[in-house]
Amino acid sequence: MIFLIVNHPRLMELHEVMARALITGVLTLCTTLVIYVFIRLFGRASPSSLTYILLASFLIVISIEPLKQVLENIFSWIYPESKEAFNFLYAFDRKLEREKSMLLEEMAPVLAHEIRNPLGSIKGAAQYLRSEVMTDENKRLIDVIIEEVNRLNSVVNQFLSYAKPYSLNLKLQDVNAVIAKAISIVKANDLMEKIVIEEELRPELPLVNVDAEQLIQVILNIAVNALEAMPEGGKLIFRTRRIDSDLGEAVAISIRDTGKGIKKDELRNVFKPFFTTRERGVGLGLSICQRIIKSHGGHIRVKSIPGQGGIFYIRLQRAVLS
Repeated sequence: MIFLIVNHPRLMELHEVMARALITGVLTLCTTLVIYVFIRLFGRASPSSLTYILLASFLIVISIEPLKQVLENIFSWIYPESKEAFNFLYAFDRKLEREKSMLLEEMAPVLAHEIRNPLGSIKGAAQYLRSEVMTDENKRLIDVIIEEVNRLNSVVNQFLSYAKPYSLNLKLQDVNAVIAKAISIVKANDLMEKIVIEEELRPELPLVNVDAEQLIQVILNIAVNALEAMPEGGKLIFRTRRIDSDLGEAVAISIRDTGKGIKKDELRNVFKPFFTTRERGVGLGLSICQRIIKSHGGHIRVKSIPGQGGIFYIRLQRAVLS
């Protein structure tokens, strides 16, 4: 466990440390058993040598992944075109997922185009009919058609945003300035009537290589969800701070609300595509947020207590200046 805590400083949950410790322990015992049986069959193994075999097995288990990474970096430097050389049988699932993602990226624009065209025709026809009808009831029905067309178009846009690969426009940015711009947009939201915004943006943060527009999109998605979770009013708190660790300097962003919170059984699914608890929600907003942050080499997670609100944590690594 000490080894795992040192080797994985970003692990915050105890159950994750316990799970990794259990896996390492099982692999160590299996390796010990194989080596011990091999020695008993082809050599001499005394009971006292079991301690040395156990220690050797543990060293082998914890060295496999770092050694593989070193070899992969060396091999990639020598043969840059052979990127799949270290993807053995166990990497088949990851390769399959990549192929699915590529297929989705190819299908999404075609699907969006085929849906948008009839939606545009329906909306245009409805707007024309609205100018011709005389009764208020018919106008109300046509307004429903136009509203639903707009909603479907929004769904298509979100699906396209999720499916398409992100082309990042990375620049050195002051995260506080980006968040301040996002907060100014949030304040213009219609749901802000009963909401109080608090800012705790610490100065002297390291510069971060980010796409400012996409980071604003992440902050707005999280903030709008928070506003909808506080229909009776509450607080929306933005915080930033500097993190110093073995991995280098980083910037931490937290967005907290005092709303109804997220249920425990829903918490594990919030970043899954198409998962939503709202009747008219699409369930892609937080999935898009996660993809954007991951494409920046960062991390995003959420904690919540039902009835007390939720908090999203974002971590972005400091830009390495050459």
